Amino acid sequence: MPYETPRPIASRRPVELTGGMVAAMLILFFGVVVSVNATILTMALRTMPGVETRSAYEASQRFNEEIARQHERDARGWSASTTLARQADGATLAVTLADRSGGPLAGLATSARLRHRATSARDHDLSLSESRPGRYEARFETIEAGSWILELQVRRGEEVVFVSRSRVTLER
Repeated sequence: MPYETPRPIASRRPVELTGGMVAAMLILFFGVVVSVNATILTMALRTMPGVETRSAYEASQRFNEEIARQHERDARGWSASTTLARQADGATLAVTLADRSGGPLAGLATSARLRHRATSARDHDLSLSESRPGRYEARFETIEAGSWILELQVRRGEEVVFVSRSRVTLER
């Protein structure tokens, strides 16, 4: 068996690092960083803009009045129990209102907002109708499963007599 000597490896010319190459690498690196940050920022703002109120100053001016009204509402001792249940092709929100002794609260105008936890684009504004004394219902054509924040407002005439905020969950 003959022995063959390996061919010598061709020597490569060393690569010179020039100022233009360093500048191109820096521009490329920071271009990638800026484009990734811009993409993430855009996605974050589309899903949750962060705006809770239109004017924080105006809301702060009414804060003490709202606290006093809430204390009046709490003194009534009213309560609300809610269910959000899947129906055949949609869902039904049912709210039962009771006074301090557990009696039904009938004849009230009831509205609600189901707020999505991540984005206001998925919120649902509802007007509930009284199905029997003290029980108010609204039906959804389409709503996705998950956890929702229910903001309930009950009026007698023009006066807001009850406000509630709670979490409800809709199963799949």
